[in-house]
Amino acid sequence: MGTRRERVGRHRARGGGGTTRAREGDEDDDADDGEVGARARPLVVCDGANIAWCYSAALHAAFGSKHKCPLSRGVTAALEHFSSGGAADVVAFVPSTYVEGPLHGLCDGGSLDALVARHVVYLGNGRWRNERLAAEAARGRVKLVERDGKRSADDLTIIEYARKREAFIVSNDRYGDHKMGQGELKKYLKGRLFDYEFLFQTDREKIARDAGAASEVRVGSAFLPPPPANEGDGVNWDRKVHAEGSSRPWARYAKDQTWGKRPRMKKRRSMSKVVRVQQASSDDLGFPYWALDDELIPCTFNPSCKF
Repeated sequence: MGTRRERVGRHRARGGGGTTRAREGDEDDDADDGEVGARARPLVVCDGANIAWCYSAALHAAFGSKHKCPLSRGVTAALEHFSSGGAADVVAFVPSTYVEGPLHGLCDGGSLDALVARHVVYLGNGRWRNERLAAEAARGRVKLVERDGKRSADDLTIIEYARKREAFIVSNDRYGDHKMGQGELKKYLKGRLFDYEFLFQTDREKIARDAGAASEVRVGSAFLPPPPANEGDGVNWDRKVHAEGSSRPWARYAKDQTWGKRPRMKKRRSMSKVVRVQQASSDDLGFPYWALDDELIPCTFNPSCKF
């Protein structure tokens, strides 16, 4: 049977944020980016949080992937699309907690059962790092945004950065809440804001043949090295020791960690400073499409802007 090209529509997914400050050294990057008048190529600013979430949503739409978590592959696919042809300069803004912080809220993280073992490492004291995005940050293609607990931080930082440099913005977020009463901003975004989609060049049947059983996919803490000897029993990964807390406390319930309709749960107020995160079970997560090697799910990032 020939490979079927599955087209996934534009998925709009907010990735979180707050009034922010860029990490030290990111506030003024004119030396790196060049002055507007001297720029030989257009600059594209990617909404990394939106893209990471929309890639996860695209996997759900195309293949029924259930794990609801931001995924680094979406961000790297966007970066590679714009940089491979050399027609545009590109940078992606990503919340710092997507790169380093609690497992719940980390790109390719979420829980000990669902983490993508080849992309995350444990740093100790409940902190984790996404090595894939950390490498992009070291290259300068990813800029980290610090959060102050509000969810509009990434938007505001991206808009300010892009307007200062007359750059193009790529996001499926229309930034409607920021355009209210802002005629000049609305006019700017009308000509500079572009959406995108993910196109997959495979289908479920081919993935099943190539990937094998779910047990063969390197997903979960079972594929990590043992935890530090001075934490827990030093042998087994423990959610209460290694994966406590969250950088996304508004999505700490099990129903928030899977795509699709879930039974409503009565929310309880947390009286503790430590955010207790409920974990979705392995049965809820199904086949781990999100953790497959990139080669097993060929994907094209397809923005509406063409350079």
